[in-house]
Amino acid sequence: MSSLNKTSNQTDSTSPEESSDDDHPPEFSHDHLKGLLEALVFASSQPLTTTELTKIAPASSKQIKDILTELKQESQSRGVQLREINGGWIWCTHPAFGSFVRKVSNQKPTQLTRAQLESLAIVAYRQPITRPEIDEIRGVDSGPMLKILLKHDLIRILGKKEEPGRPLLYGTTSYFLTLFGLNSLEDLPSLHEYTQLEGDLF
Repeated sequence: MSSLNKTSNQTDSTSPEESSDDDHPPEFSHDHLKGLLEALVFASSQPLTTTELTKIAPASSKQIKDILTELKQESQSRGVQLREINGGWIWCTHPAFGSFVRKVSNQKPTQLTRAQLESLAIVAYRQPITRPEIDEIRGVDSGPMLKILLKHDLIRILGKKEEPGRPLLYGTTSYFLTLFGLNSLEDLPSLHEYTQLEGDLF
């Protein structure tokens, strides 16, 4: 009986330690963590936020942010760059090589006409905005342009404006940020630069 009790006590005393080891894995070295973050971002087709990476990598959000910033700086002159887009981190091909990369990726660029770009620019800089307000700025009916932008998931309906008729309010989408390589709307170029963009946005 005493032997059984002793065994039971030993088992009970070691279990919490084993559980603790599982809950708190050993910390990675800087280089190992750097490689892990590089691999995680590379494996994702969508931007990964620092918060999402913190749930996977054994490091603090500050450590992860610092290492990602380091990777971003190191990759600026490379063919593949780490960038902050739409609130997260993602690997992108260097813009200078876009036309060459498309030849092997078979990826069709998003094509927009000047009128569509103009309508998109107005929504981006004036959101939330209604169709009548867009029409007033452009001087023409913007309905067809808005339908195309909605189809391309570049704009979305935010709600209705509290005024007679309750017209729909439009704003840009997260895909808009991704397509233009923006981390947030604060990164938008000047309105003049925006409207000078060509139809091929990729």
